[in-house]
Amino acid sequence: MKNDRSLARKRHSRRQGKATTNSLRGKTAIVTGASRGIGLAIATVLAREGVKLALISRTPPPPGLDEAFLECDLADPARIPDAVARALGQLGGLDFLVNNAGIFLEKSVPKISLADWEKTLRVNLTAPFLICRQTLPHLAARKGRIVNIVSSSAMQGYLHQSAYVASKHGLLGFARALALEARPRGVHVYNLCPGGVDTGLLQGTELGARLKGQPMIRPADLAEMVAFLLRQPANVDLPEIAIRRFV
Repeated sequence: MKNDRSLARKRHSRRQGKATTNSLRGKTAIVTGASRGIGLAIATVLAREGVKLALISRTPPPPGLDEAFLECDLADPARIPDAVARALGQLGGLDFLVNNAGIFLEKSVPKISLADWEKTLRVNLTAPFLICRQTLPHLAARKGRIVNIVSSSAMQGYLHQSAYVASKHGLLGFARALALEARPRGVHVYNLCPGGVDTGLLQGTELGARLKGQPMIRPADLAEMVAFLLRQPANVDLPEIAIRRFV
């Protein structure tokens, strides 16, 4: 009898310690800005995991992902509702939203035109707001997940990046407030805040010159983190993750 009880306790312990992460196979996702860089890496990893994708961006991704492509310039707010509606129709329901698309602006304040300022906020802040507003009911129906690719610029200022920093601070603030609304509906909101990612956004910039030759975060590293977040059980919340280069 004693041995039977001991065996039962061991079995219970194994069950309690067993990983309960979720499979992504068969899920659906919208990813913005998926034609290159971080977005392309995310789309590639999610496709590998068996996720059905709708990829919203200005230009198509490489062959293999191009069938999921939906053209939309996120700098034009008037075009976003139709692109999202087409994505939802293509997917037939929505489990995940990855707000990745963004533009980088590196200018001193006196040199920033109003057009520069407004375009940066339209892409980096207004587009995620519009997409979240339209998709939240669909995500709530499946108790889905939102992942925002934010930036370390949401947490501090950087030289000659005032418009970009403002847009990313705004995105993080919006996402924090959205999480409070989404939680009662069973929707998780995750914010990844990386600094120093090796993408084309840095080409020809002062920041790129300063970081040249230093260890960088790879887009594939962030893509694996996104998949990790989407696999988490519903009782686990990882609302914000700051990701830094290890130098």
